[in-house]
Amino acid sequence: MKTRILTALGIILCVIPPLVFGGWLMALLIGFIICAGAVEWLSLKHSNTPLPIFPKLLAIACVVGLLFLEDSYISSALAVICLLFLSIPVFTDEFAATDSFLCITYVVFFYTVARAVIHIYTSDALLVWYIIIATYGTDTGAYFCGRFFGKHKLNERISPKKTIEGSIGGCIMGIVLSFAFAYFMLPKLSTTAMLIGSIVMSITGQIGDLAFSAIKRNFKIKDFSDLLPGHGGVLDRVDSLLFNFVCFYMVMVVFML
Repeated sequence: MKTRILTALGIILCVIPPLVFGGWLMALLIGFIICAGAVEWLSLKHSNTPLPIFPKLLAIACVVGLLFLEDSYISSALAVICLLFLSIPVFTDEFAATDSFLCITYVVFFYTVARAVIHIYTSDALLVWYIIIATYGTDTGAYFCGRFFGKHKLNERISPKKTIEGSIGGCIMGIVLSFAFAYFMLPKLSTTAMLIGSIVMSITGQIGDLAFSAIKRNFKIKDFSDLLPGHGGVLDRVDSLLFNFVCFYMVMVVFML
């Protein structure tokens, strides 16, 4: 428990400065998530044969490169990237077809996440805090409600410990906390946008957690890595958050924010 608490404090100390000061610190944080995500995501294999280093570096370069392209070129660039990774197994036995799919999903998902974070942060840095509060408010509410009131399993196939009571309690706490924050700190958001955003993220955050749990169960691993002592890997800590950045980005598109 001591290790877990100390690691959590370290994470907070590393995350707050980029969110407060932005600039190169924010770019560094996004870059860290992209690189750490590559290390963990591209290590998902049923075999013990590690993915060669070159495809990993190529995948990271693709994500970063896409962030600098104009919107009109994104579709074409993604098509080229898909064809590129699908073609690599033709030329080497060290890169399987399943590795192609891992690289493609990594590039598409992490580019989408990075693009969402950049758009949201440049629109208003407080929106990032709104998403964080919605995500971890839901997570905290689900934990305590599940611990004290949980009786009925939510999805035993994927996560045996999660309960319906915990999920409902998490939704209520996430909605209340994030809506209250938005109401007092984000006056430019309409009440409808605040409410819909809070409701959506309290649900999608939990789906994101379950989705990443399903990935780990499929590959028969407990954590994505042991980078963060007591917490597992980076993706183990930010799975719900990544889902919510993308989902709130879509809310912003709908409300033209």
